[in-house]
Amino acid sequence: MTEEEYLTERVDNQIVWYSKKSKTNKIYHLWSNALIIVFAALIPFFAALNEETLVWAKYLIALLGLLTAIFTGISALYKFQEKWMTYRITGESLKRERILFLTGTHPYDGGAASFNQFVNNAENIMNTENAVWTQIISKKDEGPKAEDTTLVEPQT
Repeated sequence: MTEEEYLTERVDNQIVWYSKKSKTNKIYHLWSNALIIVFAALIPFFAALNEETLVWAKYLIALLGLLTAIFTGISALYKFQEKWMTYRITGESLKRERILFLTGTHPYDGGAASFNQFVNNAENIMNTENAVWTQIISKKDEGPKAEDTTLVEPQT
């Protein structure tokens, strides 16, 4: 595979994929949390209404509680924030390596070996993301801590 083929078929495609996945998970994270906040905030409001004149309020309170629980569960299950951050970090890391390689900046200033080093670093970044993704999905608690989402530094 030539340098140009690798850059376009592998690295550029992965950068686009990570960008799309990051954006999607960010949107899901923000919307689900916004809905959780709105639903939870409306519960005490409707609870304060006079039950005798607004019989439907207790049903609305129950529905809002149910929706809050559902969106909280979905957010915890799919771990939108953790995946958003991991995809974003990986995409930005690949962009950085691509720029360093194309400009011949250290560690890619050594001639023919630079391409091999670039491929190795890019594949390490993507492989690390796969490992972090597996950790995120298999965790049963609130998600990874900051140190769990750091990527392996490219070799110099």
